[in-house]
Amino acid sequence: MPQDQEEASRAAADEDKRRRNTAASARFRVKKKQREQALEKNNREMADKLAALEARVAELEKENKWLKGLVIEKNNSVGNGTEHVEELYRKHTAETSQGEGRSTAERTDGVGTESAGAGDA
Repeated sequence: MPQDQEEASRAAADEDKRRRNTAASARFRVKKKQREQALEKNNREMADKLAALEARVAELEKENKWLKGLVIEKNNSVGNGTEHVEELYRKHTAETSQGEGRSTAERTDGVGTESAGAGDA
């Protein structure tokens, strides 16, 4: 009899352990699913933000190109004033590059660098 009680007690303990383990596994799966959903949501938000920023960059590049065209057009129509505007542009680019800790000559890619010498025209 005492042996039967011991086995019954062990069986009850094992069953309790299995139930707790099953419940812990279920909680883990729920938390994992929530984590994955949060990551997917964050990924979608970042992708949307990236697309908006890329669109803004494209818009600013287009505006920059248009404004450079206006300056070049104005320079060509003024004649003698060309050197003056080009000097102002060089001065502006030198000042802005000093604030960034590098010169514009070091740039090899990025906005406005696709046509080398565009500021010289």
